[in-house]
Amino acid sequence: MRYHHFIIEDEEIVKYKGQIGGVPSGFIAYPSTLSGENIYYKIVDDKITEAIGEAMHEEAARRRVGDFLSAFLADPPGGW
Repeated sequence: MRYHHFIIEDEEIVKYKGQIGGVPSGFIAYPSTLSGENIYYKIVDDKITEAIGEAMHEEAARRRVGDFLSAFLADPPGGW
């Protein structure tokens, strides 16, 4: 599996940083129940600032991260 790193601003993907070899420390794992691949994200000041999508291709990782962001904003851990 491959890891694709994205920068998040204002709850949207703003930059693709490329494929990385693994998940750096400080990221939180969010399991994807349908595909089995995870999304990893980093929170700074109560906002998601980075996300890593686990997928074979960047397009699939981008879709998963986008879906995750939508779901996270609709129902954040701990509520609003």
